[in-house]
Amino acid sequence: MFKRLVTATAFASVLLCGFATQAAELTKVKLAFPSEGFLYVPIYVAQKLGYFAEEGLDIEVIVFQKGGSAALTAVLGRDADAYVGLPAVAIRARTKGQNVQAFASVQTQFGSTVVIDAASAKNAGVSAASPLTARAQALKGLKIGVTGPGSTTDMLVRYLAKDAGLSPDKDLTIMPIGGAPNMLAAFSQGSINGFSLSPPTITTAEQQGGFVLMDLAKGEYPPLNGFLFTAMIAREDWLASNTDTARKMVKALWRAEQLIATDPDKAREAVRPYFAHTAAPIFDSAWTASLPSYPATPRVELSGVQKNISFMNAVEAEPVSLDPHTVFTNAIVDAVAPVLSDAQGAQK
Repeated sequence: MFKRLVTATAFASVLLCGFATQAAELTKVKLAFPSEGFLYVPIYVAQKLGYFAEEGLDIEVIVFQKGGSAALTAVLGRDADAYVGLPAVAIRARTKGQNVQAFASVQTQFGSTVVIDAASAKNAGVSAASPLTARAQALKGLKIGVTGPGSTTDMLVRYLAKDAGLSPDKDLTIMPIGGAPNMLAAFSQGSINGFSLSPPTITTAEQQGGFVLMDLAKGEYPPLNGFLFTAMIAREDWLASNTDTARKMVKALWRAEQLIATDPDKAREAVRPYFAHTAAPIFDSAWTASLPSYPATPRVELSGVQKNISFMNAVEAEPVSLDPHTVFTNAIVDAVAPVLSDAQGAQK
């Protein structure tokens, strides 16, 4: 039944080729992703370069086309071991009594942004040199595509609009479009003036003449700077009963993040096969744009979790009031840290 509910991405058989360890000897771990793309680059690096396999892990990635809630539901239902995605999804689940925790950071800057067409940017009189508020106010009167109601992309557009003094429901039109192909088609046809998504889709639109409102991956927008955008998240009982496996996952992830920080060219070449259908210029631009968003260590920072809660409270009707310390644990990272004590960006 599980296989009928999702689209599985069969990475494991390809990624483990060439390693001496036999699959039968590896510990199987299922990771639930709500999408694919540059949000998961550290995972891709760890897979492609064999870091997970060297830790004795057989990683299976399952991509849920219906998004974060569906992916986390698989973890809660024990159909997957860990969810890799936006902590806000887990935070909302925790407010409803689900004991899930983030235990490793994958991306520590906002991985999505908003692009608008050149004509709209010109009409609003904005450029990359314009004040951030002016750029957000350029959304006024536009039709902006998002993947779906309540999605991260929808929340981001609403957040930027409200922070600029606009009413998301009155001053602009937010249109659920779906995934990247639909978004690019609607944008190129002029059915929408812009959209919110992550690289390489945003990069493609930019190279078609679009204007990216803000470089969120570089922390350009202070309210979202240091935002924990992608994390490994699991049930507390799974972490307690699979501590050794969790430590091996974090160790492999940490090695990948250290490589990205110290040898980005090698890391880029490792992930290139995951984007085989992306043209080289777009891939290279997307890589450069995303690179600042990856941490050198998987340690979860309190401020990154707090920004998730503030983000949610700014755009969702049901406020979040739980203690942010309950949302994450660094116990796994702390246990692995002595082994990787020379890692760049080791815990402060």
